[in-house]
Amino acid sequence: MNWLDGINQVIEYIEKHLEDDIDYDDIAELFGYSVYHVQRLFAMIAGVPLSEYIRNRKLSKAATELQTSDSKVIDIALKYGYSSPTAFNRAFKAFHGVAPREVKKEKVMVKAFPPLHFELTVKGAKTLDYRIERKQAFRIVGMKLRTTLENGECYEKIPAFWSSLVQAGHHEQIIALMNQEPPGLLGVSHYSADFSTGSLDYYVACSTDQPAPHGMEEFIVPESTWAIFPCPEKGAEAIQKLEHRIVMEWMPTSGYEFGKAPDMEVYASLEETDIWIPVKKI
Repeated sequence: MNWLDGINQVIEYIEKHLEDDIDYDDIAELFGYSVYHVQRLFAMIAGVPLSEYIRNRKLSKAATELQTSDSKVIDIALKYGYSSPTAFNRAFKAFHGVAPREVKKEKVMVKAFPPLHFELTVKGAKTLDYRIERKQAFRIVGMKLRTTLENGECYEKIPAFWSSLVQAGHHEQIIALMNQEPPGLLGVSHYSADFSTGSLDYYVACSTDQPAPHGMEEFIVPESTWAIFPCPEKGAEAIQKLEHRIVMEWMPTSGYEFGKAPDMEVYASLEETDIWIPVKKI
């Protein structure tokens, strides 16, 4: 099954089970990937974690029902999986900006969050250079940021993390430790195995066999096959755009799927950045 069709089947499954306690294992079985891969792929394509997508769909449906039916708030809360009116009120207000009891009033603004549908589109004959490389496990040492995919937090915090490190000169301390392959300053995104949290650890690090200095941490990047894509433009936005192209344009017809290893940015120099995506043959 094409993974894009699989993601659309996941969306359809979610729509049919919005009133249920959705089990991620059931979604993974439907798709044919592990929970890890389904969550990771979904977040890269949609820009939000699967958990956030499900929550937003439930809250969007709840607002529609409050507007168009005589159901009580407590009944709607229980219907969409909230154990108490307080929890429902907090989540509803955070998403819509108003309390559930206000929705029945005229001229009250709420947010619509329609279901997604993914399609391949042809935007022009733009090439995408890449190479495939197998690497043994290697050890990295550097500074770590704990962040999350929830509400796009990581897309704001990771660039800010880089800026703070550079301003403090910590990147130079990290580079001084480098003595192993791959050469360069590394940005490593290690996703939590528990994707219900949407959390990830992001390292600014280098490959080294040197001891981790005080304030730095080490991590073992597992053995993997990597699809490596040069990024011709600079900046966090350019990297995110390239990652989206990799997932939407390259991967569906590549004969590969995601491998279970972190994503990496490899900064070999100020002018040379590569995106490393772990892959395995389908």
